[in-house]
Amino acid sequence: MTTLRNLSLAGILGLGLLAAGCGSSDDHTYSSSERRDRDATLSGERVEVDPHTSRHVPRDARVVDEGRGSTLSYSARGDGEVYLTDASASAVIWDGKVRDGDRINVDPGRNRIEINGREQTNIDLKSNDRFQLYFLPTDFRR
Repeated sequence: MTTLRNLSLAGILGLGLLAAGCGSSDDHTYSSSERRDRDATLSGERVEVDPHTSRHVPRDARVVDEGRGSTLSYSARGDGEVYLTDASASAVIWDGKVRDGDRINVDPGRNRIEINGREQTNIDLKSNDRFQLYFLPTDFRR
């Protein structure tokens, strides 16, 4: 009787461990377009993302301008990279390399992202969204 009880207990524990091991895991590897689609969606509203854009703003980048419905601008203080986020949609929508003194202008009302007056990409900016412009000096890149 003791042996039967021990075997039953061992069987129940084994089934419990087996069931726990078969649970769903979020280890799915997403393609870059799937990641971009997931990152650029908030509450069902989609934002357009430049296809060559990083998914994340580096931790050491700092906000240099932000606003809603107004032009963002920044003059680079050193070589580095700039990142534009649509903060309303929690998505990085564009990034680019800049050199010391380059002038970056983002005009959501005109759908324009420029460096030194030259258009950088052709994406639809949601003019009522809140945008943030970040700068990361080259010496912070790892």
